[in-house]
Amino acid sequence: MQTKLTRRQAVRLTGAGLLSGLAFSQPALAKLNPGIDYREVREIQSIAPHSKQVTEVFFYGCPHCYNLQNSLYEWLATKPTSVHFERMPAVLNNQSWIFMARVYYAAEDLGIIEQSNRSFFDALHRDRLPLSNLGNIAEFHSEFGVTTDQFVQSFNSFKVDQAVRRAQRRTQAYGIEGVPSLIVNGRYLTDLTLSGGHQPLWQNVNNLLNLEA
Repeated sequence: MQTKLTRRQAVRLTGAGLLSGLAFSQPALAKLNPGIDYREVREIQSIAPHSKQVTEVFFYGCPHCYNLQNSLYEWLATKPTSVHFERMPAVLNNQSWIFMARVYYAAEDLGIIEQSNRSFFDALHRDRLPLSNLGNIAEFHSEFGVTTDQFVQSFNSFKVDQAVRRAQRRTQAYGIEGVPSLIVNGRYLTDLTLSGGHQPLWQNVNNLLNLEA
């Protein structure tokens, strides 16, 4: 399955301790270059009530998004509490992207997303489980304390439909061309292609959080 546009190249983790030295207390390692390290989004989005925010834009079927998870969780362990982090499934004009966005928002609606998110990634990419239809996916999520009926009902709910529509609008507003992408303060976008790898990606994120608009 194509994650994204053909120019996206696979970038894999290079080993443990990838983010050592990237704590916020450390000085910036390099000056940010617009158009090289990052770009501005198509339409700036409010991050109120937060003062600083990082949005992970992803697709469950994307191997690059899966490979990002280790370094993402390492970064989350270093970020200040003042930085709000959120996930947002990208919603492009493809039914598989819409379907997987509904999976994410159903789990979020049921209050199990923090338990299920990484496990679902692992099941798809590491374990290669046959999770291509709603029945199998609902059964998988029943491991986290909900019933299959509850998951299906949430998946088909108006609340999840509205969440997916909002994600689709934000995908367009950010000008998302591929995943994974990271949106900083609703204004700046960086990704593995712009950054050149996992470690410089998180350096860019840290620097962008302190970049004045």
